[in-house]
Amino acid sequence: MTVNKIFAFVGAIALSITPVSAYDTELAKKLDAFYEKMTFEPLTQSALLLKPEAFAEAVKQDPSIVLIDVRTPQEQAFVKSGYVHTLEMPLEELFEAKNLDRIPTDKRLVVLCHSGTRAIPAALNLKMLGFTNVQVLEQGIVGLAQISSPKTCILK
Repeated sequence: MTVNKIFAFVGAIALSITPVSAYDTELAKKLDAFYEKMTFEPLTQSALLLKPEAFAEAVKQDPSIVLIDVRTPQEQAFVKSGYVHTLEMPLEELFEAKNLDRIPTDKRLVVLCHSGTRAIPAALNLKMLGFTNVQVLEQGIVGLAQISSPKTCILK
């Protein structure tokens, strides 16, 4: 047998035992079932979204709430949340094991981005991973800025 025939034979075997799809079909089905009901209207009525005013009150009642800031390092450098229990984990790094290990499982978690757009899928996926007490700060850092002033800023 020549080298070319050996490579052709090995290649044919490899192709026959390799899955045809490049993704996990079962996981795709689970994600589809999870997200199919996530239209805008039910989402706005769910407990997932937390209004900035409600966050300000919640922090007064429970100062151990953990804020997960999924904005980019550049956004975080430009405007800090100022909240003492903030974990800065850009969305593209959030699901790395080293970062997931930093997220407490026994605390209330609130995910923050610029306006809420990136925080929603981040929070939903954290819930899928087993984090149960997760919410999204509606309107993100923009919402916090709208309810804050130097005299009323809750994030000191």
